Amino acid sequence: MTSAIKIYSFLIMLLAFSASQAQTSKIISGSTNFSVKFVLGTCDGTFDAPKGTAVFDEKNISTASFNITVSAASFKTGNNSRDKDMKSEKYFFVSKYPDIHFKSSKTEKDGANYKTTGTLTIRDVSKTVTLPFEAKKKADGTYALSSVFEINRLDYKIGEKDWKLKDIVKVDLKAIIK
Repeated sequence: MTSAIKIYSFLIMLLAFSASQAQTSKIISGSTNFSVKFVLGTCDGTFDAPKGTAVFDEKNISTASFNITVSAASFKTGNNSRDKDMKSEKYFFVSKYPDIHFKSSKTEKDGANYKTTGTLTIRDVSKTVTLPFEAKKKADGTYALSSVFEINRLDYKIGEKDWKLKDIVKVDLKAIIK
């Protein structure tokens, strides 16, 4: 390979790398809410806003990727006793597993919305999941992303089978990326 071709190839790789880096966004705000039914009704709660990075361009979905972390230690339901119990080794075991993590491997258009497939890790359990989401570009160039999905808490060793607490947890995740 001649020197000119090597330099040309290097410049193309550098431009491609720079272009892909320019698309990486940070999560600048958001919320993580959940609800689970139990014998006395529904328990609603929150985690702190998600953190991480995202690459998203509605015109080029194949390049989309998400690397999101939610602090399991930030679990709140408004009941201090329950919150303390949920952070124990019986449930989230936050002293050993302080974060919930999602890393995408594929994102696709799904009708008017999108879906992303990746690995969701809670405690020491990692599973492949597909999460539906909406993306709306705002006037300031940011994207508002939102995903509502359900997970089975038992799949991730969050407690044990219990007639007082349902297994399915509904999660509502919102993020603004810039």
